[in-house]
Amino acid sequence: MLADLCARIFDSFDPDYLARRLPLLADPVLHVAHGDDGAVLGFKIGYRRGPSLLYSWLGGIVPEARGRGIAARLMQVQHEWAAAQGYDFVETRTRASNNRMIIVNLTAGFHIAGVESDEAGHLVVIQRRRLNTLP
Repeated sequence: MLADLCARIFDSFDPDYLARRLPLLADPVLHVAHGDDGAVLGFKIGYRRGPSLLYSWLGGIVPEARGRGIAARLMQVQHEWAAAQGYDFVETRTRASNNRMIIVNLTAGFHIAGVESDEAGHLVVIQRRRLNTLP
């Protein structure tokens, strides 16, 4: 289900990437958004990166459901869950070209913690937020 959803969401998605990475994640958690008809509209996956840090790794919304606040709601649910589990911080990385996601993150209380280049040479923005500062 997840590989099919990623193929709908991401251009040139490589299902082998997902298959290779998922078994390596520490304490992964998946949050899924459904429409009124039960159709899957989007998801967020996070995993533990230390005792107090949840890394929000991968997420997206199907194209026909974008612009409805679903990504922001999924983020809120993920962060509420993480705070209830005792996490203090959430961190994520987003390609610098993905302005929509960077803005969603900033609006949700993230700050820019750094930048780096990924293995393909794309500029990536590192964003982090303290969970006790929920907006």
